[in-house]
Amino acid sequence: MKAAVLALYEARPVEGPPGDDGQRSVWHLSPQGAELLSFVDREGRVQRQELTLLGEHCVWMSGVGLRTGRVEQVGAVRTEASVVHPDAQPVPARMLRAALALEDYQGEDRYILHIQRVLALARQGLVLAGGAASVAPAPAAPAAPAPVATPQAPTPVAETSPSMPTPASINPVIDPGIDPVMLRRQKTEGLTMLIVLGLGLVLGVAMLFWLL
Repeated sequence: MKAAVLALYEARPVEGPPGDDGQRSVWHLSPQGAELLSFVDREGRVQRQELTLLGEHCVWMSGVGLRTGRVEQVGAVRTEASVVHPDAQPVPARMLRAALALEDYQGEDRYILHIQRVLALARQGLVLAGGAASVAPAPAAPAAPAPVATPQAPTPVAETSPSMPTPASINPVIDPGIDPVMLRRQKTEGLTMLIVLGLGLVLGVAMLFWLL
């Protein structure tokens, strides 16, 4: 595959005339079995690419993604008598082989660079998907914390709090000014002060009469 792709790098692209929709085709062909067919819109944006490498086929379409298949050569003229059999689902092995065959390209052909980036991203996606699949069963364990949501219900707290000491975490909902012990203490202190003031007043009046 790498030898076929190397010859593809050296192939001179053939550009076709614009069609009725303004799209034009750019064709790279290698005699070693590599072929790249690109379709470009009026603004020069790549809309579709078909890469064939030794009988394996990768098709990328804007807005659709990457598909794979195999090419069957029917007659002696491969370019006119080849049939593409698309895979029901993209075959990762085909995408990986194509990505590896193109990974060493460092030229400036924008069409080869485009399909190289497409396959490189597909390869990264396969690696990430494979890593995610290997650890997929692990997230099942965190499902256990679901019962933890039950302590959020206020009913159990309201029922148990009268028979148990009030935790410090719920002190803000209790008004310290209505504590019976504090009320009795404040009343006692108030009466004591009134008695002391009354005695002082009586003594003051008695001393005033004595002086007069």
